[in-house]
Amino acid sequence: MVSKQEDRRKFPRAPFVDLVTIHKVVESSSGNVFEVQGKPIIAKGGDVSEGGIRIEIGTDNSPTKILKLNFKLQKDSSIDVYTKLVWNAQGECGLQFIVLDDEIREQIKAYVQKKAGI
Repeated sequence: MVSKQEDRRKFPRAPFVDLVTIHKVVESSSGNVFEVQGKPIIAKGGDVSEGGIRIEIGTDNSPTKILKLNFKLQKDSSIDVYTKLVWNAQGECGLQFIVLDDEIREQIKAYVQKKAGI
């Protein structure tokens, strides 16, 4: 039986348990550019899809509305992506990708298909 949460998802997910570097971001005064602020936070991935990522951020770190993430799906390539906070509960949060170019989307899609056996 498929849960309601799984039924609502647009994209399949796959486990992703590597480290994720998180940068807090604010909009510039013009509102058209995101500016990274402060020191980065290191979190552990939970799962990933073409639409977003779940991370384990811990209870001491409060994610902001917009974040820039850096993580590796493959050893030789790093992904930088902007996200928005969708949910935050019990030390985990769900982040939706908001700026994702086609090349990165294809890398994530290939990773999910490989890990999920699709």
